[in-house]
Amino acid sequence: MTDAQPAGTPAVGGDWGPHADTPAGRGLSAMIASDRLPHALLISGPNGVGKRDLAIRAAQALLCESGGREQGPCRSCRTCRRLHDPGQPALEPQHTDVEVVGPGSLCADANHDHRNTRTVGICVIRRIEHDANLAPFEADRRIIIIDPADALTADAADAFLKTLEEPPDGVHFILLTSQEAGLSETIRSRCRSISLAPLQIDSLETRLDEWTQTAGVDAPEQPERRAELLRLARGRPGWLQANLSAGDPVTLRAAQIDDAVRIANADRSERLNWSEQLAGRSATAQSVANVELILDAWTDWWRDLWLYLGKRSESLTHRSQMERIEQIAPMYDQQHITQFLEQIQRTRALIQQGVNARLALDVLLLAVPVARTSP
Repeated sequence: MTDAQPAGTPAVGGDWGPHADTPAGRGLSAMIASDRLPHALLISGPNGVGKRDLAIRAAQALLCESGGREQGPCRSCRTCRRLHDPGQPALEPQHTDVEVVGPGSLCADANHDHRNTRTVGICVIRRIEHDANLAPFEADRRIIIIDPADALTADAADAFLKTLEEPPDGVHFILLTSQEAGLSETIRSRCRSISLAPLQIDSLETRLDEWTQTAGVDAPEQPERRAELLRLARGRPGWLQANLSAGDPVTLRAAQIDDAVRIANADRSERLNWSEQLAGRSATAQSVANVELILDAWTDWWRDLWLYLGKRSESLTHRSQMERIEQIAPMYDQQHITQFLEQIQRTRALIQQGVNARLALDVLLLAVPVARTSP
């Protein structure tokens, strides 16, 4: 079930963020303004596109002290700032009636340790179902955000169906996913769905300017580096904010490409040693994050080599690496690159399913295409 406003419908006032003027943003703001927000909402879209940000803004609008339901969240009242503190953007919501549930969330069993898990199990679902049946403590409703919903185990998803179908009064579940097809049809059928698409590059650049001014983060000033940053973001404002907060994404990507080129020419032993350095010996949240960063970078890099061989240089992401691409791409067969890109996506899927990140990376590194000795 989907819901979105027509393209010509004006956005409701307030601060709805990067997606304020998109069909998804207009649809969500209209639902809240007319008190038609469903008890189960599914927000889908690519990683980093802004799903969690929009979910938090929806919670702010519902609880805002300045008329957020009609006008959109003010983002400045005490309640709005408890849900999102601009000075500490990574901080979880600090409100008793709003919770973000994901891998690592607590359950009712004190003997369970979920700190390094990548799934949301049935014990966590049982706990939030219990909490959902309690009266709100401060507000007139509860909002529970599940991020990502595709982390639900099969048992957890099955146990959650009844609550999604007949939720307690005054409770809203907002499920977020970048893999809607990975959710069961029974889960999807019980939710109203909205889909977030990447922003157009001019809209993303406007958001970049606004965000760097308000957050005090430096963005590249040189036109070439700025353009490369926007290409790396691929229309994803969440990716842009997270990576700029952590440093200089353009410089980091150049280093990741250096590694990709070096590993492609390395022997088996060097590849596996690098895998251990990157992913570690144990499966932790940080090791998984490290591997996923590499998969993102390698997807873009090998895709650029594929595009160059296909005479589509205008679509390259790493145009600052043009000289290197011209030198390296002819050393590879385009079909072999296609197969390797498919292998990267399979590796990503395996890691998301809970396969050990180090093992998955080892297998991928042994599948790196072999360069010809001469073009």
